[in-house]
Amino acid sequence: MIPILFESTAKTFDTFGIGVLRDTTSCEITEERNGQYELVLKYPINGLLYDYIKKERIIVAKPNDLARNQAFRIYKISIPINGIITVNATHISYDLVTIGVTPFSLANTSISQCGEILLQKAVIPHSFTYQTDMSKSADFGATIPVSIRSLMGGSKGSLLDLFGGEFEWDNFKIYQHSARGLDRGVVIEYGKNLTKFEHSSDITDVYTHVLPYGIVEDDETGEETVVTLPEEVLPISNTMLENGKVYIKDFTDEFGKEERITEYALRTKANIWIRNHPLGVDSPTITVSFEPLWKQAEYSAIHERLTLCDTVTIKHQILGVQVKMKVIKTVYSCLDEKY
Repeated sequence: MIPILFESTAKTFDTFGIGVLRDTTSCEITEERNGQYELVLKYPINGLLYDYIKKERIIVAKPNDLARNQAFRIYKISIPINGIITVNATHISYDLVTIGVTPFSLANTSISQCGEILLQKAVIPHSFTYQTDMSKSADFGATIPVSIRSLMGGSKGSLLDLFGGEFEWDNFKIYQHSARGLDRGVVIEYGKNLTKFEHSSDITDVYTHVLPYGIVEDDETGEETVVTLPEEVLPISNTMLENGKVYIKDFTDEFGKEERITEYALRTKANIWIRNHPLGVDSPTITVSFEPLWKQAEYSAIHERLTLCDTVTIKHQILGVQVKMKVIKTVYSCLDEKY
């Protein structure tokens, strides 16, 4: 797809806007699971629409194999190098970074209501809507003025922090899925469609023990007491390390207002936390590039299309690799329509 330029105030993107950026030489969109969503476009200064590319204006482009076209707001334009400018734009959902709410509090409220009320409390008008397939409830709110995007995810007490899940940003529609992706049966294999393969693994976040503690504050004097365990640390089973590494964890916020921080309670919460956080093994990452065979006539019956959070099978017989892994980051060439 060739990117299309729109005015900064556009709310719908089913026209040709200001115009089609036909002279674009490169357009890549990077999206990470619950993280970065950004477009980088290169355009010549002698291009037909060069004078129309301005900060705040919107570029609409195809972000992956399966999603509809998405809007990205320009925030940076580089000076020309060899007659080419680089344009940086973030997904339109980043507008929520600069839309705030004042303090509010919701008690034992469903996640769908939390999301909807959060958007309703915006201090300026906007066009965003919220949906989720989850039905959990929790206390939710803000004690100081804060941005909506921060309360969606990325901060303690946010919707993502409280309820988990995976976000999908569809222009002005926000979806918080319990699980966003699917296993579509896609196989990326050496000798078939694999064009690049990199495997990395490190032990930075691998540990052998956890040192839990909690802080008790005296209501009258305000004096703080640190509660630790008599054994000091709890071992992590099945660790891959031979040398000791201790992860120090403050559990104070894991206790409710009416809960006492005792050695027994601290040990219980720490053991539950260890079970839910596999710190004893590393998390390998595989980076691949592959050819979309479905675009070739002789493979037209193959519908191996992927999107973020899908599960994919990676095979490389020479290296002895055959694993299923979740897609956690994509870099998509809008012009070539391939990862």
